[in-house]
Parts: sequence; structure tokens; C-alpha cells
Amino acid sequence: MVCVLHSRHVPSSSPSDLLPPPRGESKPRSLRFTWSMRTTSSMEPNHILREIRKVLDANSCDYEQQESFLLLCVHGEARPEGEATGEAAGEGRADLVQWEMEVCKLPRLSLNGVRFKRISGSSIAFKNIASKVANELKL
Repeated sequence: MVCVLHSRHVPSSSPSDLLPPPRGESKPRSLRFTWSMRTTSSMEPNHILREIRKVLDANSCDYEQQESFLLLCVHGEARPEGEATGEAAGEGRADLVQWEMEVCKLPRLSLNGVRFKRISGSSIAFKNIASKVANELKL
């Protein structure tokens, strides 16, 4: 079953966006994961999250904040099975991809990183949108 988000998140441009997180708000998890230089930064986690939202909006991705530093993202169109698309029968929803993006602390480094994790959709569709998003991040 594929969950489709029905509304596009519109980033806030309020002054509260520029404030540091309130005391008691969680910090990014410290995780070991495969990372590249283009998805790491010494920027504050909230600034990285803001940059991610900006790039997702620019690429027509829907997203929902699941936790303090975790976004569930969706890109593409759900197509009914058998729709004439030039693809083999039985490959409906081939354009719809869901994935997580999480800002994490890299262990033993004073850097934060962005972790991508595919939830659903084809590997190639995920690779295409994840690469595009990662390349456009200004970290």
C-alpha cells in the first residue's frame, strides 16, 4: 500500500524560522551510514533542514515532518495499472517514490549529514530524485 500525502508543505518564512530550537528539543541522532561530501556539512541541523525543504519545494516534492530532523518525502505521480505509458503491464505507480531524509550527526566528526532511505518506488526513480536533491543542496 502506498501512502500519498495530499497537501504540499509550504515553508514558513516567519521570524521564528530563524530562531534556534527551544530548549529540550531533540538533537539529531548520531548514526553510522554511507555518506558523501555533498551531503555533509558543519551547518546547524535546523539550517540543513531548512535547505532540504527549499530544495524539495523547488523539485515539486511533497513532504511531512515525522520527527524533529526526519522528513517523509514523496515525488511523482501515482498512475493506475495498465495506463498507456509505454511501460510493461503491471508496472503501475512506477513514477511514485517515497523516501526519508534525516539530518544526523556523524560519529567522531564535527559534521552533520543527510541520510536518504528509500521507502517505496523503483530503485532507479529513487536514485534519480535523490541524486537531484543531493546535488542541489547547498551545504
